[in-house]
Amino acid sequence: MGRLTRGGRLGMASGWSGREAALVERRFDSVLAAARQNRTSVGLESISELMPHEGPEGPAEVSEWLAAHPSVGKLVGDRVVAGPLPPQGESRERQERGRRYLAEAERVVAGPISPVARLVRCVAVTGSAAYGEPSPQDDLDFLVITRPGSVWPFLLFSYLAARRHRTAPHPDVPSHWCFNYVLDERAARGEFGAPRGFLFAREALMARPVAGEAYYRGLIQSAGWLEEEVPRLYLRWARDGLPPLPSEDPAPIGIRALNAVLFPIMAAYLTLVTLVRNRRLSRGGSPEKRFRVEARLDRLTYETGRFDDLRSLYATSNVHAATEGA
Repeated sequence: MGRLTRGGRLGMASGWSGREAALVERRFDSVLAAARQNRTSVGLESISELMPHEGPEGPAEVSEWLAAHPSVGKLVGDRVVAGPLPPQGESRERQERGRRYLAEAERVVAGPISPVARLVRCVAVTGSAAYGEPSPQDDLDFLVITRPGSVWPFLLFSYLAARRHRTAPHPDVPSHWCFNYVLDERAARGEFGAPRGFLFAREALMARPVAGEAYYRGLIQSAGWLEEEVPRLYLRWARDGLPPLPSEDPAPIGIRALNAVLFPIMAAYLTLVTLVRNRRLSRGGSPEKRFRVEARLDRLTYETGRFDDLRSLYATSNVHAATEGA
């Protein structure tokens, strides 16, 4: 889809089709609705990077678009707010906390889980910490891609390491490491290989690799649909190089055998724990924090009710219709 002229992007009647104009507006709506849900704001540059090809480019054009659509969001300095104004200075505090979260992620990879580094192709920070503005109660979320046949040995070691290195809760240090998206590289190729929509694309392109960055770049390169879904975020990755995705490297046969043994035991345990915790959350008046677990031989994923809400918010602003996961 080719770029339109500046006048075509901003003066919709002069250049955009009805579908293109609607897509841009829906993307604004979904991004700002998600920010409102998290009680935060979004920078002008960040909004520009999340636009499809047709959307306003750069802070000046985003500001101009918002001036023509005042009901979508309010411009406060260089940030856009779609709900109550966040406390003054909150964005700066979140950004500083984000740097500490990222430093903690690097420490986790270099220290507590380093003994299983040979099982891992890449580790990346996702969620609010990857976006750079976590709130004090946010966990440190990890995407981990393992060698084929080693998801469950990796998880067992990581859970034990987390228990041994547990730190006291502190507003600027994550209280939990959440390995909430762990899959082997064969599953990852399937996951990234077909269009999954705007939410998946944003999460994938905002992830912060803290180990195996070259591998993750190869995974991004292999998913050409990401460029069509969020072209400007994709370009940020492309500028620094997108090497070919390496061939698969299965874990040793002993690890694969252990993986098969651990899977049914750990999957059953985690499913039971999920049921108990969800019941407590419901009784405690926090049903929105309930989550579900998907456990397979080649993956473990957790998704919260809040993530389901985000998926619903973002569904209307997909360039490509999302396909089912692998």
